[in-house]
Amino acid sequence: MANRSYLYSLSNRPISFSDRPETISGLSEWAYNVPFVYRALMSGDPQLCGSLVTDGLSGDEPGHPTVIHAISSRFDLGFDRVQRFAQIVQASLAEHSPSPEPQATLAVQPISLLGRLKAIVFPRREIAPTSSKAAPVAATQLPTWLDKTLAFLEAHRDHYLLLETVELDTMSYEEEAALLTCVEQEIARCLHVGVAIDALPNDIVEAGRQLKKAVAQKCEAPLDAFFGLRLDDDCDSTRTGATEHPLGLQWSEVLYFNLSNRAEREARQG
Repeated sequence: MANRSYLYSLSNRPISFSDRPETISGLSEWAYNVPFVYRALMSGDPQLCGSLVTDGLSGDEPGHPTVIHAISSRFDLGFDRVQRFAQIVQASLAEHSPSPEPQATLAVQPISLLGRLKAIVFPRREIAPTSSKAAPVAATQLPTWLDKTLAFLEAHRDHYLLLETVELDTMSYEEEAALLTCVEQEIARCLHVGVAIDALPNDIVEAGRQLKKAVAQKCEAPLDAFFGLRLDDDCDSTRTGATEHPLGLQWSEVLYFNLSNRAEREARQG
């Protein structure tokens, strides 16, 4: 398996594998993760639905397929939140960070022999960081990626969205109840991201300031949903290790699973 999450736009909320939509389009796929923007999109009334990727697992007994769930949500509600988030990110990038204050030069005191021995026997303990401060990277491409994201989603607008996480979930579980719990937990994460975006101030400049703080310093819920994101050109650099929490700004109609709509499926079945 490719171990990815898959995102589609479609015309219905499928109740089963055979409940094919009249229209469906691929939007994006992501290896080993569900990116932040996926969750923002899926935050518009997410509900359990039937998977269109698979109607069971390879190890199922004949006639007893494992029930696989996916997540359906309303396109317009999630898209509105992604638009607002993009505007707030743009505002945060427009805000010039204050220059760091010059540090006072400390006089270097000679270390005595006793002091060196103490340093060997009682080394200083490093204190774990309480914030996520990655090395600064330019954000020259991020505004363009956000604009392209909105344009792509606008061009592929439909009534609903479909998020498939079965490949990620079956990396850890195969039991039907456990797989259902995984999908329910993902619904909770999507709702949490939606609440976090809504909790940012209406004033776009202030919202940008709060977002910059929340990505670098863990805040109380719901703003903790932003912690660990990068608002620079490494926002999706999971392969290099620059971030563990991708925004997810890569879009394509061509996905590993090219799902058929109702007419295509009926034509194949003859």
